[in-house]
Amino acid sequence: MLTYVLIAIQNIGRFSLSRPAASTIGVALILALGLMSFDEAIGAIDFHTIVLLFGMMVLTAYLGISGFFDYLAMSILTVSKNSRRLLVILIISSAFLSALFVNDTICVFMTPVVVRIAMASNLNPIPLLIALATSANIGSASTIIGNPQNMLIGMSSKMSFIEFAKNIAPISAICLIPNFLLIYLIYRKDFRNFKVTRTETHLDRKLAYRTLAVFIFVLILFILEAYPISISALLGAALIFLFGGIDPRKALAKVDGGLLLFFCNLFIIMNAFERDYGHYLTSALALERDLASYFFASFVTVAGSNLVSNVPFVMMALPVAKLDGEFWLILAMASTFAGNLTLLGSVANLIVAETAQRYGINLSFGEYLKVGVPLTFVTVIIGTLMLYYL
Repeated sequence: MLTYVLIAIQNIGRFSLSRPAASTIGVALILALGLMSFDEAIGAIDFHTIVLLFGMMVLTAYLGISGFFDYLAMSILTVSKNSRRLLVILIISSAFLSALFVNDTICVFMTPVVVRIAMASNLNPIPLLIALATSANIGSASTIIGNPQNMLIGMSSKMSFIEFAKNIAPISAICLIPNFLLIYLIYRKDFRNFKVTRTETHLDRKLAYRTLAVFIFVLILFILEAYPISISALLGAALIFLFGGIDPRKALAKVDGGLLLFFCNLFIIMNAFERDYGHYLTSALALERDLASYFFASFVTVAGSNLVSNVPFVMMALPVAKLDGEFWLILAMASTFAGNLTLLGSVANLIVAETAQRYGINLSFGEYLKVGVPLTFVTVIIGTLMLYYL
């Protein structure tokens, strides 16, 4: 419980703790108090999930180094003829890229591009930045590799890449519609003074082509289920290390080691919690076969994901999902869409806000809520209804 308080608050007086640091304190206490042995702690880590996340981070890092995301974003955004089309293209491209790559990484690479486009096009950057973050979250729900919690669910459920996408991707696609409508209606006055412009970008075509070829190969392995998806992702990382043509240390420097540490720590903490207290959550979230039960599970997931962040909540809810296979999809949909509720709801949101701040743009907590609150409730309702009836 102390660990979850630290993860949720992160700042106590003069102490400022990141989520990886807070979770490390929890693991240290668990080991120091003898609640688990060191060997038990190591055994609690799901290394398939860690390896999958690592492999996708490496591939994404190579694409980022090549300038692919900047080039693609500029190419897509500058074909816009009016502000509505610009918003539509931004939402679709952000969602699509986030379904194939980790949403956090897409926000890292696309936020500076969106800022430059907004400034050069005489538009208020705030609605475009909100569109980038919210559509990245919605799009990332589509696939097992779209975000960290989906990777965790995919590995734990043993669900195939195709089966997962078949169930969740249509929901994500539909939910992009209210995303566009809400942002455009709320900020319609800000979209009036639009002018098309183009900012020069640099693309290392050789590196981009090589990385895309490797990624397509990995995607084929996912679809064919030739190996566990973790091994397929690791093969992709190994191939790009061999044939990328750049010093691998440049890519490894962009791998989020803090996130990998956070995952390892959470596996240990949640294993200790599950052994003694997991049955309480299991009984609270026991899923019946009626619509009211589906909605209850969805909104508990939204609340829990915003209290302690979506990845920790998903780990806490794994025992429930393992008992009831239908809960996997609800957990994936609701925990991801929950990230759109507040500016602090997902790491992707924070990345967008913090990166924009470097350009003197203040995306405030209250400003984000104008879109985040209604969007989250509308999309979760749509997602729950589609999972129940379809």
